[in-house]
Amino acid sequence: MPPLEDNEQILYTARKQWFIFAGESVVLALLAVLPSILLFAPYLIPRELLLTITEALHFQGDFFLIVLFLWSLLLLILWIIFTLLWTDYYLDVWFVTNFRIIAIEQIGLFNRKISTFRLDMIQDATVKVPGILATVIGFGTVEVSTASNGSFRMKGVANPNTLKEKIMEEHHRIQVEKQEVSIKSPTKEQTERF
Repeated sequence: MPPLEDNEQILYTARKQWFIFAGESVVLALLAVLPSILLFAPYLIPRELLLTITEALHFQGDFFLIVLFLWSLLLLILWIIFTLLWTDYYLDVWFVTNFRIIAIEQIGLFNRKISTFRLDMIQDATVKVPGILATVIGFGTVEVSTASNGSFRMKGVANPNTLKEKIMEEHHRIQVEKQEVSIKSPTKEQTERF
């Protein structure tokens, strides 16, 4: 939970779409299962061909144990990659509050970038939905431009149009409040008369 200012409330929380993480996980699962084919390869390849290959490579030892050891190493590496992907997916989050946007981006295990953007400084918000799959599943990129000619973006966010609408709704609310305050505040001439 990010530190909030006085009277600040979280109005909307945005995360990456689960489908992106699922797609990355499927690739890792395929890489984990693929070596199992090598375990059964000695039974699928003719014995003469297998002997020729082992002699050509000067391969000594039990094929099954070596493949099993290498597969275990691969599974360990894939598990570490999966943990990094999950950490990145789960800890990347945007909070839209009634005063600002808080963007938290996890980079690796021990590096986190927290950016805050005041809603009154926002110039524009843009949504990019790349392709049919992103349209059907409902994910895209939201890019917000600030008054300082900077911009920040969240890629793969779920429901990007809802996030953009919420940001712009709060931006307009703050702009209206600023106008009301400037209209209600007395001018210098009015204060001198009293």
